[in-house]
Amino acid sequence: MNIIDVLRLDIGDIEKEFTQIASVLGNLGLSNYEARSYVALVLRTHGTAEEVAELSMIPRTSAYKSLQSLVTKGFAQETDGRPAIYYPLDIEELRERTMNEMNGMFAKLSSIKGLLSEKGTPELVYTIYGRRKVLAKIGEMLDTARTTFMISSPKMQDIRSELSDRFKEAQARGVKITIITEPAVKVPSADEVFRRKGLIATDVIVDSKVAMIATEDMDLCGFSDNPLIAGHLENFLHMVKGSKT
Repeated sequence: MNIIDVLRLDIGDIEKEFTQIASVLGNLGLSNYEARSYVALVLRTHGTAEEVAELSMIPRTSAYKSLQSLVTKGFAQETDGRPAIYYPLDIEELRERTMNEMNGMFAKLSSIKGLLSEKGTPELVYTIYGRRKVLAKIGEMLDTARTTFMISSPKMQDIRSELSDRFKEAQARGVKITIITEPAVKVPSADEVFRRKGLIATDVIVDSKVAMIATEDMDLCGFSDNPLIAGHLENFLHMVKGSKT
């Protein structure tokens, strides 16, 4: 029995419903197949990959991969045994978790706005949420740097651990790298290193054209390729670099 039989809808209606649900769940980080699988689990209360595939009308191999991904992302639980049986995260738990994450995200956005206001910096173009994605963005900025790369961060140890080789590669291309960080912290390869206490954000400037500012824990950042914004932030970092500890 598939989803059409369960909901007594024709194929056009159910595709429309799934598209709408998948779009919303996509905002929570789920793919279309993951969203379909989660809805199927909610409708069944539990199920195997084969049962979920039939109900959600997706390929069996895709259902298995989607269910494994749902478990990894905390949207489902898996039991031992063959075949494995999957249970969806309770809808109310999902609602509460999502609201908490959203509230946390907006709190961090407010934090970034406050940091930008202190620095006199215009609003950024868009934001990136998630520490891994923020670190990946810093790596991408290193890879695209042509002349200069300036970074100020209280989390240089984490950045060095993740991106040390890419600092070396950028320097080997002739990129001048400037680092501002806390005292007694090991840093990646750089041309200039300045030590300052009390850093509260991670700021990155590339070629005086691209700018990024992240919260202290690097869970959220704002990014812009607006040279005006980059110029504002670069001027601020030069003042930090030249200040006394």
